[in-house]
Amino acid sequence: METARGAAQAERAANQVACLRFLADADEARTVGVISEGTGLSRPTVHAVLDDLLDAGLVEATSPATAGPGRPARAFQFARDAGLVAGVDLGPRGARAIICNLAGDRVAYAEVPPNGTADLSLIPQALEAAAATPEPAGSRQALDLGRLRAVGVGLPGVVEADGRLRASLAMPHLVGLPVGELLAKELGQPVAVDNDIKLAALAEQRGGAGRGYSDVVYLQIGHRLSVSIVLNGVIRQGRHRLAGELGAQRGMRWTRNAQRGQLVWSARPTGAEVLTAAAAGDPGAQAELEDFCTQIAPRIATVLLVVDPEVVVVRGGAAADSGALLRPLAAAVENQLVFPERPPFVASALGREAVVLGAVGNAFDQVKSGIYGIQDVPSPWNRITHPLTDTLERTTR
Repeated sequence: METARGAAQAERAANQVACLRFLADADEARTVGVISEGTGLSRPTVHAVLDDLLDAGLVEATSPATAGPGRPARAFQFARDAGLVAGVDLGPRGARAIICNLAGDRVAYAEVPPNGTADLSLIPQALEAAAATPEPAGSRQALDLGRLRAVGVGLPGVVEADGRLRASLAMPHLVGLPVGELLAKELGQPVAVDNDIKLAALAEQRGGAGRGYSDVVYLQIGHRLSVSIVLNGVIRQGRHRLAGELGAQRGMRWTRNAQRGQLVWSARPTGAEVLTAAAAGDPGAQAELEDFCTQIAPRIATVLLVVDPEVVVVRGGAAADSGALLRPLAAAVENQLVFPERPPFVASALGREAVVLGAVGNAFDQVKSGIYGIQDVPSPWNRITHPLTDTLERTTR
């Protein structure tokens, strides 16, 4: 009897997910008949499921006008604005926050610079700044952060499974703090904390340049050089959550221009500016970039031979300049490999927002039962990353 009851509960939950997914993807309210046809469920089953979803506050009923005689059919829509989920990218140069509705649509975004040293107080500040300026601009009142159901946070450094920051060169003043616990207490909601580069890799794999691939290596070339790995669609953490932390090897330097983990350039002040100059044909910038790629190629080749990924996603600057980096990097790595099989090197689709998008997506992943009150609702990655991937396709077409 217990087995039968469990099977019935599992079937009921699956039917709820099917109806909720169908309505979440719809742009307008749908009748029971349309939902039944779209999900393959019988009309009585759809009626029962909708009653559950109405009680849970996840669905709203409407009564569309009808031109014919008789009682108009009720229609139902996903109550996407019934709750909010947020993500925050916190680093030494400030914080950026994104707020999404329950369907994963972006409804607010803000960036906040630090007032002195960046600390955890920037996270609620960034959330409040985003809530005060909802998108599209001028279209609605400020968002009520009391509707938050979960928050994701990305931090630079080694983050324990419980949200404690164990090590960080970029933000050493936060090391040892139980970040997840402190923020959950202050915000009054579950908080999912992880390493910023790992979250960027996850976002690129789920809805960016790595979409459609299970195994992705993510390489970020910015103020420092960072690597993260997604295997079988999951961030590779490792036993001690050190996977990808190549800079933790004693005496290891990626390149000659690395000083205490920071990249120092000659042709231009920053790596992004070097990349832009190289793309514009500056010979000095091109030479420096080619030499840089030659130096990092052995380390990248080692990672590729250990992981054997399907694709390498590279973020190094503006998408329009990416070819100036990808071509010499792919060539330098190819020179390190004996076998002809190698993954393609592609430019990041999400750019500077990859971390904050990964943070909000990770919050959906980790807290989905608390967000929806239903088990196994898929996280809305396609909607979380949708605006940026569309923009990239338009600008690179």
